[in-house]
Amino acid sequence: MVSSSTHPYWPLEANLVNYVPNTMSVPALLGIFALATLTVIDLTSVFMTGQKSMLSRQDKVLTAWFVFSGCIHLILEGYFVYNHKTMPQMEDLLGQLWKEYALSDSRYMTIEPFVLCMETITAFGWGPLCYLTSWMIVTKSPYRHPTQMLVSMGQLYGDVLYYATSMMEDYYHGRSYSRPEMYYYWGYFIFMNTFWIFIPGELLGNYWSLSTICPCCEEEALKERFYLYSIPSASGRGAIDRLRYLGVDIPRFQLRWIQLDACLWSIYTTLETEQNKMSLEVVE
Repeated sequence: MVSSSTHPYWPLEANLVNYVPNTMSVPALLGIFALATLTVIDLTSVFMTGQKSMLSRQDKVLTAWFVFSGCIHLILEGYFVYNHKTMPQMEDLLGQLWKEYALSDSRYMTIEPFVLCMETITAFGWGPLCYLTSWMIVTKSPYRHPTQMLVSMGQLYGDVLYYATSMMEDYYHGRSYSRPEMYYYWGYFIFMNTFWIFIPGELLGNYWSLSTICPCCEEEALKERFYLYSIPSASGRGAIDRLRYLGVDIPRFQLRWIQLDACLWSIYTTLETEQNKMSLEVVE
């Protein structure tokens, strides 16, 4: 056991009660984390293959992403929440992973209120909802998109606040929680958390762009949608099967509207054809 005055965390005057140094090397810890990540993704891929689900490539990637996020939130971050009072002295694998990461953010070693509250919400709120979202994607639940948007918004909001509170503390009070070596700050603190900035941000952006249509493009978008619905598949299936074949996720409550759109477009094209024939007959 090492006294709190000789720990490697920043600021050096931080009080880490009963601090115990890590016994595992950094390459071993990072290698185990990388192997665990690949294992989760591979197992998710095997499960989706076994289910023979007709998911698009994007949905398969999103399923793996939400399963991975659920593991990070519920297992890794849940471990911190449960052991936050004794983190400096933890010697098991997850404890040593957290002590290595804390070299870039010592708030995880000092029971900092914001980090504890944020991680509690993330672990026991967004963690289970990530698993639920992945299940909804696989089963093509009509509630998949609202749940996916909720989880992505929570992840993005929490990560932005996580960055902002640390940076503002350094800017206004000159108090840094990361060691001066650049790879701790840019490698651990910045890089390892940016996934929960860009991916949720991309999902929210895509959802917003799909849920709104520019008024000046509304007519053109409507024609394009009608055209897609009216294309028959090679095997003679209808518009719904064609969309599913192309990997388009169709909630159940939208099926009748899609069928109606396809029917209206069929009627429209038939009338237009008849009108053209009549015009030609008049000209002759």
